[in-house]
Amino acid sequence: MSLSGIKFRKYNIYITKLFNLILTLNSEEQRFLLKKIEKLILKEKRTSARKACRIPVKYYYNDCIFNNFIVNISLNGCFIEAPKPLSVGEKFLMDIQLDGDAESIRIKGEVAHASRMGMGIEFGKVSSNLLEKLGYLLYKII
Repeated sequence: MSLSGIKFRKYNIYITKLFNLILTLNSEEQRFLLKKIEKLILKEKRTSARKACRIPVKYYYNDCIFNNFIVNISLNGCFIEAPKPLSVGEKFLMDIQLDGDAESIRIKGEVAHASRMGMGIEFGKVSSNLLEKLGYLLYKII
């Protein structure tokens, strides 16, 4: 048996063991485990700290308007709670409502990852003026 064949066989054993362990968990425990794994995987990719929040966001995709909430945000991206998230790689335009301000931040985003809970968004190229507004928004979030 080749070395790659041995690695593949070991991989299948680990997958089988993981599936069996996951199947013994109740749905609440499975949801908790999923959150922990997503955090572990995504933690490595982030270049700036995110802050927990609950900010209204309106986004536009394929001539449709969606209204949801951003539940965490950074200078590079955010996570939008969405019952029907867009697919990874989809690009769209969004308006982030500033607290107590009639003005909103309009920014381009791309779906970096998606789950049943929503979608992680990477912001497109941000102007210095927009970056300043985002920085102020982050500063206001305790």
